[in-house]
Amino acid sequence: MSGRPRQPRNYDDEVDTRVVASYKSFPVVFVIGIFGIVTVSYLGFHCQLLLQERVPVSQRDRAKQLKGQVQFSIFVFLAILWVICYVRAVLTLPGTIPNTDDWTADGSAHRDQEALNSLNIEKKRTGERRQCKWCSNKYKPDRCHHCRICRMCILKMDHHCPWIYNCVGYRNHKYFFLLLFYSCLALHLVIWTMWETVRDAMVQNYSFFTMFVLLFGESLAVFLGILLTGFFGFHIWLMLRAMTTIEFCEKSSKRVRGEFPASAYKKSSWVGDIQEVLGKDFVLWLLPVTDLPPEGGLTFVSETTILTTDMSVGRAYASRQHKTGLPRAKPNH
Repeated sequence: MSGRPRQPRNYDDEVDTRVVASYKSFPVVFVIGIFGIVTVSYLGFHCQLLLQERVPVSQRDRAKQLKGQVQFSIFVFLAILWVICYVRAVLTLPGTIPNTDDWTADGSAHRDQEALNSLNIEKKRTGERRQCKWCSNKYKPDRCHHCRICRMCILKMDHHCPWIYNCVGYRNHKYFFLLLFYSCLALHLVIWTMWETVRDAMVQNYSFFTMFVLLFGESLAVFLGILLTGFFGFHIWLMLRAMTTIEFCEKSSKRVRGEFPASAYKKSSWVGDIQEVLGKDFVLWLLPVTDLPPEGGLTFVSETTILTTDMSVGRAYASRQHKTGLPRAKPNH
């Protein structure tokens, strides 16, 4: 094996790298397979039994048939949203440090360092801007971390998720959050509506294969439902605390009497915290589209951030717009 260091990855070669390293996409194939099993057991067996398509029209139970039509429609609707969210979570690049003078060590040598430092809360002990030791000559914005798997710095990095073969960061955090949301809705729909069919299959004259598929699909939905509901609840808590998974792990060692220290990026209201993840327009919160500014993810201090009540940070934020060549920071929502 060569002893040469691995080079940092950028947007230009990210897609090619993911295609070449196809073995790393196995978790994605696994997730799609699990989704397919649950979908087939629910639509192909549970709903088909309720719709009674093999029963003469005159002998069909109308109430049961209506129930099947409603459940079929709801599941298909949730499945479509799940697929869109999953595809976008996988394919959307989470965001990385731009190749501009403000974030390049060499390019910012002639700039006003005090103004540049005001862009960040997270700094070195010396008060200087953080610099990535893996990405050459790159300053790291707040909440930015280097992913050794993706070989690039990720803006507002939450974590690297092998199940979507991607990092969860600034630009695809919403899709990942909605993926969990629609997964939980679909799984709970399966759990609570298919149980009656599973029970009937165990006491009535159903074929062994039908009974096996229904029971296996129900068991799989229960297992995944419990797991993902807890995981989704954790991410709701993180969102309302204005924390990422990495920041949660970092703050775990700083708890006082079991309480986590307040996040420096928490907004003055819970609505602002939700907007940081789901976007400004509440009408679009549950849709797999984004209205986050594409140039965002570099600074997270704004007029609505609680931290701006601190005088020193407030003065730095207010003076930023007066510094040479630096635009006023925009909130990320």
